[in-house]
Formats: sequence, C-alpha cells, structure tokens
Amino acid sequence: MRRIEIGRIGKSYGLEGGLKFRGEAVIFDLERVYLEGLGYRAVEAVEEHNREIILYLAGVRSRQEAESLVGLRVYADQADLPPLEEGAYYYFELIGRPVFVGSELFGEVVDILDGPQDLLVIRPKGSSLRAQHKTHLVPLQAPYVHLEAEAIRIEPIPGLLD
Repeated sequence: MRRIEIGRIGKSYGLEGGLKFRGEAVIFDLERVYLEGLGYRAVEAVEEHNREIILYLAGVRSRQEAESLVGLRVYADQADLPPLEEGAYYYFELIGRPVFVGSELFGEVVDILDGPQDLLVIRPKGSSLRAQHKTHLVPLQAPYVHLEAEAIRIEPIPGLLD
C-alpha cells in the first residue's frame, strides 16, 4: 500500500480541536488520513472557512491537542483517493515522468510547486554535477505543455529552458 503526501497540518483553529490544513482539496473526500509518525486518524469533518480548509480529526478535541499536531505531514493511501476523470492526474503521478522537448528527451519531473500557477520542476538529463543540481520551472497549465499517458511533452519555446 502506497501512501501519498497530500498536505500538512497548519495552525490550530478554534477551541474544539480544529486544524488548518495546507494541501490538496482531496481531503474533502477522505474518511481517514495518516499523520506522520502517529498513524491513521479518522476524518470527522472538513470545512472551508474564509478560503481555508479546516480539518477535524478523531481524538483531537482541544486546542492543546491540535497544537501538538502542527507541522505534521498528512498522507492518504493511494487506494483511498477518489478516481479522477479521464485525462486528469494527481500530482504524485507526474513525478518521475520523462519530459520531452519536441522529440528529444530533456529530463524528468522531480517535483511540482503549488501556487496560483502550478509549476513543474524539471531536472535535465545528464550525469554532470551541473545537470544534477539544475532545475527548470515550467507552468503546468501552459498551452505548450502536453500531459500524455507516459510522458510530458513541451513545445519548444525560445528561452523557456535556457
């Protein structure tokens, strides 16, 4: 069984054990999560308040109990994730995919940065120290980025990967 990181616990919220959740909206569809170092906890409720996700977990009833969880990574079992519509992917499924520019292998996706515009972090192929430490950021939703079943193809755009 594979666990996928879906976010982190933020600050406590309110007096009744609420937690701000920083991560994937898939939390709304889960019945349980795995907390880093603590094991599984049932999800009792998930709310949205002022554009923030508030999470209530079984066994967390006070602000003090909630504060002890701040900063922990939150995981979901891959089997618990809801299916996506055709052509959609979870971000973890994109990590490790080869990236082609035109028909040439350029590198692979090593991470995805969430933000107003999600960015693919691409490490170019090569064994030199420079290649191992250099990365390129490419907007995931850009019209020149094409997600395919086994690879990501980027149309050659001048200056994008220089």
